[in-house]
Amino acid sequence: MISVIRVVMLGICCFAIQQISAQGKNTIKFGKVSAADFNVTSPAIDTSSNAVILADVGSSVLEGNSKGFFSLKYTHVRRIKIIKKRGMDAANISISLYAWGDAEEKLDECKAITYNLENGEIKQTKLENSGIFKEKLSKNAVVRKFTFPNVKEGSILEYTYTVISDFLTHLRPWEFQGTSWPRVYSEYTVKIPQFFSYVFLAQGYISLKSENSNKMQSYNISEQNSTQASRQFSLSGYENTNRWIARDVPVLREENYTPTIENHLSKIDFQLKQTEFPGQTPTEYIGSWGKAAENMLKREDFGNEITRANLWMNDDIKTITEGSNSNPEKIRRLYAFVRDNFTATYNAGVFLNDNTTLKDVFRKKSGNVAEINLLLIAMLRNAGVTANPVMISTRSHGWAHPVYPLMTKYNYLVCEALVDGQHVYLDASRPKMGFGKLSPDCYNGPGFVVKQQPANISFDADSVLERKVTMIFLTQDDKNGLKGVFKSTPGYYESTTIRNKLATQSMDDLVKDIKKSYSFPVTIKKPFVDSLNKFDYPVSVGYDMSFDFEDQEIVYLNPMFSEITSKNPFSAADRKYPVEMPFKISENYILNMDIPKGYKVDEVPKSARVRLNENDGMFEYLVSATDQKIMLNCRIDIKKANFPAEDYQSLREFFGYVTKKQSEQIVLKKIK
Repeated sequence: MISVIRVVMLGICCFAIQQISAQGKNTIKFGKVSAADFNVTSPAIDTSSNAVILADVGSSVLEGNSKGFFSLKYTHVRRIKIIKKRGMDAANISISLYAWGDAEEKLDECKAITYNLENGEIKQTKLENSGIFKEKLSKNAVVRKFTFPNVKEGSILEYTYTVISDFLTHLRPWEFQGTSWPRVYSEYTVKIPQFFSYVFLAQGYISLKSENSNKMQSYNISEQNSTQASRQFSLSGYENTNRWIARDVPVLREENYTPTIENHLSKIDFQLKQTEFPGQTPTEYIGSWGKAAENMLKREDFGNEITRANLWMNDDIKTITEGSNSNPEKIRRLYAFVRDNFTATYNAGVFLNDNTTLKDVFRKKSGNVAEINLLLIAMLRNAGVTANPVMISTRSHGWAHPVYPLMTKYNYLVCEALVDGQHVYLDASRPKMGFGKLSPDCYNGPGFVVKQQPANISFDADSVLERKVTMIFLTQDDKNGLKGVFKSTPGYYESTTIRNKLATQSMDDLVKDIKKSYSFPVTIKKPFVDSLNKFDYPVSVGYDMSFDFEDQEIVYLNPMFSEITSKNPFSAADRKYPVEMPFKISENYILNMDIPKGYKVDEVPKSARVRLNENDGMFEYLVSATDQKIMLNCRIDIKKANFPAEDYQSLREFFGYVTKKQSEQIVLKKIK
């Protein structure tokens, strides 16, 4: 007996699936809109909904073609209701098509109709074929665009199209949820012959209903030979059908500490794993990590450029490393040379651009992220250092798959160098980045070390700590105000931001920003920033400050000054997906303040100490006051970067308490 298609269903997030009942069948047909359809109700629609997708129905079917193989036929029907004028952008449609060389996915049977209800009668306005435009975005991306005609507030928009594709690795994914409009009904059907094995990658938090079935099917295939004669044959096998349905799906809104909302939308993605036809050896498309590394190292736009001799760079390497007393110093010099002399033209990339060599990159002194870091790897190797490329997916790009070597999931490349027996990770594409430092965007989980014996590593945000210490010392001045010094050592990434800012702005600009951070007029003198050019370390920021109370009878003064946490970053009432901070946090604030001349303390905040989930974090606010002095030590420690959705409320309450406590003020009264 022929076995049915082998399907791997892998849930990345909480993805509940139930069997579809007989009542779950789609009753919506293109071109069949009634007056009742204009009166839509759904629990997914709220006061912020500017438009709503009434129905979203898609299908992907593998069919025999006339080229001797199979093609993918993708059909999509969507019906949208414009609720408010702000939803009018739903009338602008873009259909993405994949291209490779001279081959391109074919758009077929594209139709669009605008429906308006006027005096109880439905008026139709159809899209003309001349209103569909083509735009080539890149060598692999083409888009067809059109705009619905005669769109008004209250219109229903409906369109359908079919895409015929010979790129079987591009079985179209399906989103059951979006970030702009709620969806009343969403359905996707996939029909795959048993000769093809696809991995199904499911994610999201919406409960789906599903059905599975299989039946014997014949596939007619034909092809023409060199004599223009046509050869036809038929294959028989089981066809596996999977169908998923979601109803009343709300919009998923992006909250703070979400690297990309794409990680959490409810959707299904597909990857071709294997083909196996009768009498033939199976062909693997995903394969193993070892096979993936082997293929990458053979590529002209990747591995070949770092495995060839590259003798042309040796004289420069000798000049750069001359006088180095140790191997680590040699590595540091080569890293600094590439970082300081090359400019990233594109802040992503895992391959060299078309027809580009490392020699071209060296000559132009610029390139994408992959080109710059592959150049660093090649220079390190020619200097006798063990160095390898590491492919990652940045936080803003989404998660790379931890189980399957899916190369399309990666968008960034860094260098792994062996320094005194330890692996150090370098990114020479980022200006002013210290040795062994990566940007927070790189800490997004799986990394793939591409070498003969490949390795999977993890860049975990929980391994990164951003530590900040701030001190303010204030004494009485000659009048009735205060004067003193401010000094802060921010965390490494805040320091990097300051360095990059001062590369294009003056110290006067920095002083203006400092003054804006205070809630009252303050005089700033002798500002300084230390360690600007010591990229391996944080900077130190300081200045002299003074202010007076202008003979006020009562003074309200926040002892946190410019360092207050004024707003809770977790404002949403609830959250369905995790909180993903870029790093752990440790902030310590120390204030030592004299009581200004002519005033006495009338009221001070109370000391407090609270914990976040016992051991996940701590907030400490310790105050002491005498007739002459006030001292405050405020500390926040967040001991992990990632929190599951079930911890959201406790995290929200914790930061709510922090913002409330830090907003409390000291009250000073004038002595009469």
